[in-house]
Amino acid sequence: MLTTLRISGLAVVDQVEVAFGPGLNVLTGETGAGKSILLQALHLVLGGRMSAEALREGADEAVVEALFELPARHPALARLEAAGLPVPAAGGEVLVRRVATRSGRGRAFVNGALCTVGMLEGALRGLVDLTGQHEHVALLDEASHLSLLDAFAGVDGEGGLLASYRAAFQVLQTSLRRKAELLAAREERARRADWLAYQLREIDAAAPRPGEDAELDRERQVLAAAERLRAAAREAEAAVYAEEGSAAERVGRAARSLAEAVQLDPRLEPALALLRSAGAELDEAGRLLARYAEAVTGDPERLAEVVERLELLRALARKHGGSVAEALARAAAMRAELAQAEGAAGELERLERAAEEAGRAARALAAALSEARREAAAALGREVRQELAALAMARCRVSVEFLAPEGAVDAAGAALGREGAERARILIAPNPGEPPRPLARVASGGELSRLLLALKRALARTDPVDTYVFDEVDAGIGGAVADAVGRLLSEVSRERQVVCVTHLPQVAAFADLHLRVEKRVQAGRTATGVVPLAAPDARRAELARMLAGATLTPSAVEHAGALLAAARAAAAASGEAPVTGRRGRPVRSAARRAGKVRLSAQ
Repeated sequence: MLTTLRISGLAVVDQVEVAFGPGLNVLTGETGAGKSILLQALHLVLGGRMSAEALREGADEAVVEALFELPARHPALARLEAAGLPVPAAGGEVLVRRVATRSGRGRAFVNGALCTVGMLEGALRGLVDLTGQHEHVALLDEASHLSLLDAFAGVDGEGGLLASYRAAFQVLQTSLRRKAELLAAREERARRADWLAYQLREIDAAAPRPGEDAELDRERQVLAAAERLRAAAREAEAAVYAEEGSAAERVGRAARSLAEAVQLDPRLEPALALLRSAGAELDEAGRLLARYAEAVTGDPERLAEVVERLELLRALARKHGGSVAEALARAAAMRAELAQAEGAAGELERLERAAEEAGRAARALAAALSEARREAAAALGREVRQELAALAMARCRVSVEFLAPEGAVDAAGAALGREGAERARILIAPNPGEPPRPLARVASGGELSRLLLALKRALARTDPVDTYVFDEVDAGIGGAVADAVGRLLSEVSRERQVVCVTHLPQVAAFADLHLRVEKRVQAGRTATGVVPLAAPDARRAELARMLAGATLTPSAVEHAGALLAAARAAAAASGEAPVTGRRGRPVRSAARRAGKVRLSAQ
């Protein structure tokens, strides 16, 4: 909710501070008094463009500040926080400040932190609907129409039809995405499977054993040096055992000699035992050498087989990791990958079934959602038309056009998006014979204000915008229609804060807070000031001025009093509870509080 607007150095405004309250805030005053400047200032703090030409003559800079009171978890707070700007953690006041200088350079601040105008505009979008500036009317953003219609239909919210559809659509989207990934990779998987099968056939044909390459390499060495090995064995055998004077013979003689000496001195017994053991080992070594010399042969055919096998194993090793062990490990990994690739076909079939099932569920929910939306669209059209009938626009037609969703996925021939099978666009046909057109393309001014007023009345409980600002809502009307506009504004203000610029006393009579904008001349300079009309007499006098002009007549004052009484009676007859602010303050206290606001119009 907008609580305070402070302006200095802007056009004819030297310095002024205006306090707004909940409910219906009405701005009145003579034509040219500066009411539009207040709306222009609000436009600036919402991110509008500020020109150096807007500066007051003699002022070095123009400053506009707006204070908003926002509840916790307000979307604007989340956007401000996402932009890196300071915000109250549990809700509270947000101060926005815009500064323009003669040089044309402007600055923007949020709670004292410098930011860009783009950041400011994005963060505050949807906080205030300012009908005098199209870019600040949330209803003109077609992206919001579907969510407004869903809220009107009652299908949104946790556990609602829309949430159920979104969950089903998420399952469908996941299945379709995984299916698309498998289909896109199917050809590559087939090529990969063929290559894996070929590599495995090559390894399996070789049938290597762990450590086989080392064993064959040793055998190759023996076969290649068979003659040298046999000669070495024969020579060693002769020296150890076979020839005369061999080591075995000499050790035997030494043992026999020592055996006689042991009879004389038993201390030689250990030495004799060692000689006898050495003789036995030399005999065994000789026999082993003889057998080895007989066994080792140079077999050229076997050598060729060994060399060929080694070359095959080494080729496999080079191709698959550098060793036979690495090749065997790679073969195991390739078998696992091949099994996974062959199983992808089964997974594709499973995903096709899952996507079909998810598609059926999503289509059923989308159909129910579409039916609810079409019913809500018809009801919304009827309600808005009833409201417009009281606003002298009985022939205006409001309809909802349903278009194909953006970024839709194909679910068995049905185009579905994240929000359902359609997106919505609210259309208006202001005059008979004219085709319905988007809201952004209808005429500006009072007609647009009344159209939006009727829409906002129908959407009052579901529209997320906190503050509605209406400019020229009373253009071209009067009498009973003006009274109907005032009643409608009062009804809308029970749900939202409303700020309205009006020239009609029938509308101003419904105000919860009445502010008069006036020009003053002091020291030869004209300046705009804002006076809160808290006292009944002050309000009656302003309404009388609006009725009769500068000269107040007793009949005009009496008529003004009757308008105020009729407005109070209409509010009482409606049976509506007094409107309260964000923190539960009665709206009537805002008018009393506004009388104490410090104002300056020097």
